[in-house]
This record gives sequence, C-alpha cells and structure tokens, in this order.
Amino acid sequence: MIPDEHLAPLLRTASWMPRDLRAAHRYETVDHAAPAPDEVLLVVRAVGGPASGERIFVPVRREPSGAVAAVRGDGPPGLATVRRVLTGARLRTARGGYVDFRRAPSAPAGEARWLPFDQGWSSNALSLVEIGGTPYVHKTYRRPDEVIHEPEVLRLMSGTGRTPEWAGDYSYTDPVGGTRHPVGVLYRHVPGQGIDAPLRANLRSLWPRLTNRVPSQRLVHAHLRPLEAALRTAGRFLRAFHHDLSVRLGEPVTGYPVADVLSRTSAQFDRSALADLPLPPAARSAAFDALRAELDQLRHMLGDRVTAAGAGPCHGDLHLSHLLCAEGPDNSWRMGVIDLSTPALPSDGSGYAAQSPLQDLVAVQRALEYFTADEAAFESARRLGVDADTTMNGSLDGAPGLPDAQREVLHTVFRTADTWRERVLRLLLGPASGSPLRRLLYLRRLLHELGYNHDHARPYHAAIDLRHALALPSSAPTLHART
Repeated sequence: MIPDEHLAPLLRTASWMPRDLRAAHRYETVDHAAPAPDEVLLVVRAVGGPASGERIFVPVRREPSGAVAAVRGDGPPGLATVRRVLTGARLRTARGGYVDFRRAPSAPAGEARWLPFDQGWSSNALSLVEIGGTPYVHKTYRRPDEVIHEPEVLRLMSGTGRTPEWAGDYSYTDPVGGTRHPVGVLYRHVPGQGIDAPLRANLRSLWPRLTNRVPSQRLVHAHLRPLEAALRTAGRFLRAFHHDLSVRLGEPVTGYPVADVLSRTSAQFDRSALADLPLPPAARSAAFDALRAELDQLRHMLGDRVTAAGAGPCHGDLHLSHLLCAEGPDNSWRMGVIDLSTPALPSDGSGYAAQSPLQDLVAVQRALEYFTADEAAFESARRLGVDADTTMNGSLDGAPGLPDAQREVLHTVFRTADTWRERVLRLLLGPASGSPLRRLLYLRRLLHELGYNHDHARPYHAAIDLRHALALPSSAPTLHART
C-alpha cells in the first residue's frame, strides 16, 4: 500500500492536475493493483475541496526507498501495463476489485519499448510505444469517474480507417458498486497534423498580399485555391466518419430532443452576464440583444416540436487539432480523427438521441471563428502598433478611438479574415445550413463558451463570442447595416 502522505507531493506538482483536484485538502488511496513489482496502478480519492470524493487514476513507479514517482515514458517502468493489454488478463486489486485488460484480435506482437514523445499539455497521460516496429499511443484516463466511451468507440470503429486502429484497453471495476470505469487504451499512432496547421499557415501567408487594391473576396478565393481539393476531401471524410459511426453504433430510433435543448438554452441565456468584463458597453448590449432575438426566433421556428430530425452519434468534442491530415504524394490529404468524446452509446441507451453530427459541424465552425479572429486581431495590432486587446475590442465597436486611417486598416484585416473563414467553411462543410437544429446547437455552444470565458475572466475570448453573436442569422441585417 502507498502511504497517503506520499500522494500530495506527487499530485500537487503534476502539471496535468486541474484546479479543483489540486485544491483538495488531502488525498487517500482507495484501491490499487500491481502489474509489476515496481509499478502500481493507484485509485486515489480527493478529500475536501470542490472535487471532494472524486477519484483519480494514477500509475506510479515504486522506488526501492518506498517513495513513489509518476510513471514516465523514459524507461521500463510503465511497460508492464502495455504488456498486459497485449496479452489480455484480469488483475485483482487490493480491495477486491479488478483491472481487466482487453486485447484486440489484431493486437501487435513483439517487445514494447518507449519512443520519444512530447505530449504537450493533456488532461490524460499519453506516451508513445513501439511494438514490433510500429508506433502505438498508450493513453491513461486520469479521472475515471467521468463518462469515457473512447475505447469502446475505437473498438467498434475498427476496420473503417476513420479512427486509430484499436489494439486493446483496460478498465477498473469498483469492488463496492461493481461499476466498470475505462482507465486506459492502446491504439496505433496516426501520422499527420491537425487541420488547423495548414489553415493557419495559409491565413498567415495571406497577410503580406493584403492591400486595398484587390477586393478581399477575389484575393481570398485565389489564395485558398491550392487548399480547395484538400478541404473538400476533409469534408467528405467527416461525412463518411459520421455515417460509419452511426452504422457501427446503431441508428437512433427517436429524434433529437429539441424541446428539452431549447429549454436548456433559454436557461443558459438567462444565466449569461458579462457586466464585470472590460468590453465595449454598447457592443455588449447589442450582442445580448442579438442573442435574445436568435433565441426568440428559434422558439418561433421550432414551435411545439418535442423532437426534430438530426439525432445521431458524433465525435462529441471536435477541435481542429483532432481532425488529422497527412499530405499524400499528389498533394491530397489522408484524413483521420482522434480523441473521440462520443457522449453516449449504444443506440438504445440513455442519452443517445441527445447528440447529433451537427454538434461536430458547429464545433468546427466555432473553432474557426476563434482562431481566425485571433489571427486578425494580432495582424491588425502588428500593423497599427497597438495591442491585440485594442484591435479585438475595435472589431466589436468600430474602434471609435482610432484615427480614420487606422480604423480602415483594422476593418480591412477583419473583413478579409471573415471572408477567408467563410470560404474555408464552405469548402469544408458545404453551403451554410440554416436548419433550426443547427442554429440551436450553435447558439447553445456560443452561450456555453461565453459563460466559460466570463467565469474564467477571459475578456479577449468573450469579445470573440460577442462578435459572432452580432453575426447571428436573426441579427444579420443589423450587422450589415453597421459594417
């Protein structure tokens, strides 16, 4: 057993620990298993603080002195878990629970060894392992009490080529409640980079060409032409991914619960408040008017409908970096998707209908809005010799404090960025859809992110939210009149 006094120094210094868990008064071991003499899989509970009672799954290395250290991808410790995944086994825990290791039929054979890997910041533990000459990613989930479906979705999607090839996973069964919690997965490493990388490179290479002599639409279309085929390929891939996901998980038998989501979105709006963030007051007021108008229009459009067409499984938290692309010999993109956060499965299970592929399209749209506005703010700030907060706020209220010539520069940069973003969206996702469900899901995500940015005192990002609130379909005529 690991002494509880050894846990706090280990956990409080971990870069991945979120603030709510870091604020615990202390930590206690509730269960453990040892896949090897020097390796221990700990289940730890936070005591006191905002996350009191939540469990943390922590693989550690036991030193000869009795001290413990985090398992890292720099030596043999930690590979015992990977080896157990490759053989499939059941490991009894100290308190009478189980850690079950599940091996894929196509799992690789051969000795496992660590490969150099910079995982960056992640809420999970990631390492790169070579098995039989092929690289695999070993992911450990640190918060087992959260809903985690990724290992099972990867298993179900095996053979489609849309997701990483599943090699196996492992789960912890609680000895008290008998509930099963996925805690780790092994899958083949997918080469490539997030689609945000080539898009960012394209947008940044556009700025030197931007002058007032060429209309922004003509400039943008010409500049994006080398990426047109690749972006259309990415869009077809995303549609095929959603189709395969629905086939492998099972088609839903009911429609999307639109009345419930509309009610929740109304409650989100009622809770929204940004009065204490330093944002242009008139623009903030106009943005909230636009949010209210969009909500009212959606109520009218959806009427008394309880459900609507459009339910189906989705990625669940699709960032641009999760949509991988690798350039082929003919400049085409080979696509893949990683880090699946599919909210619910199977198709007859609780919550399955309350998800939609449209959520992924909205997520891509919002991600593009954030990154494009951010790039425009920094480019206009560079040209004007001011900070990006000034240009971001200026994109909201027209920058009345700047001279006319500088305002024109700011408007030109942001207008061009908006034109670029709209063209990318059209190439990637097809013509804009005005379906009430997609608009509702967009509004809900916008309000969620607005609330997050308020609660975490991020006025710069909240300004991006307000900027796009002003561009909602119900307020488009007003926006065009202002610009």
